[in-house]
Amino acid sequence: MGRYDYYKPGDWNAICEVCGQKYKASKLKKRWDGILVCDKDWEPRHPQDFVRGVKDVQSTPFTRAEVADSFVTGSGCSPCGQQGIVGIGIVGCMIVGLDNLSAQDRAVCTEV
Repeated sequence: MGRYDYYKPGDWNAICEVCGQKYKASKLKKRWDGILVCDKDWEPRHPQDFVRGVKDVQSTPFTRAEVADSFVTGSGCSPCGQQGIVGIGIVGCMIVGLDNLSAQDRAVCTEV
């Protein structure tokens, strides 16, 4: 005979669902997750379970319409633009070390 094997009118023997010990049903409590437990195994629900996220606004403060793409036809690189000389060559067209213009051609390239 165990500690809780006695007669009590309107009460019955029950088992704690955590530790498996026998108790009278009146001694067990329902925990937050719905199981019946003894006083030793009862615990309140953690406060972090009630935290709710704050909605994050994903939109930008302003927008503008997308502009149509404009493409440069051809390579856009002339013989003058390919020269690796500062002030004559064009960025993206220059070939490093290229300096094959005559003095007359160089004068033409710098006039533009």
